[in-house]
Amino acid sequence: REFLTVGSMGHSSAIALGIALAKPSKNVFCFDGDGALLMHLGTMATVGVSKVENFRHILLNNGAHDSVGGQPTGAFGIDFSAIASEVGYKVALRAKTPDEVIEGVRKLRTLPGPSFLEIRCNIGARLNLGRPKRTPIENKHDFMKFLEN
Repeated sequence: REFLTVGSMGHSSAIALGIALAKPSKNVFCFDGDGALLMHLGTMATVGVSKVENFRHILLNNGAHDSVGGQPTGAFGIDFSAIASEVGYKVALRAKTPDEVIEGVRKLRTLPGPSFLEIRCNIGARLNLGRPKRTPIENKHDFMKFLEN
C-alpha cells in the first residue's frame, strides 16, 4: 500500500499527485523531506492548481539532507505552509509537538485537499531503522498491483 521512492529525491509528490488524480476515491498521502521538496517546489504549484481533494502532503522538515550526508538545506528559514497556501492548497498546517502532529494529521484526514502539513523534526534516525528489503522493481510491481483495485 506504499510506494517507496528511495533515492528519487523530490519526485514523490509528483508520483503521489498522479496517483491521486487517477484514483480519486483513495486518499493519497505523500511523505516528503525538506531537501526533496526544495528540489521540486514547482510540483507544489501543480498540486495546488489541480484542486485534487484526495491529496495529503506531509513534509518532514529536519533542515538537512539527512539521508545523503546531513548537509543543511536552509529549510527552517522557509515558510512552507505559506507557500502551500499561496499555490492553492486548501489546508496548510505546521506542527512541532507530538500533539500538534496528531491534530494536524486528524485535520488532513477529514478536510478536503489538497492539504499540507509541515512537521518540524530533528535530524537523525533511530539506530535500528530498517531499509527496504525489496528491490525498486519489486516495489513498483507490488504497488501497481495494489492500485489495480
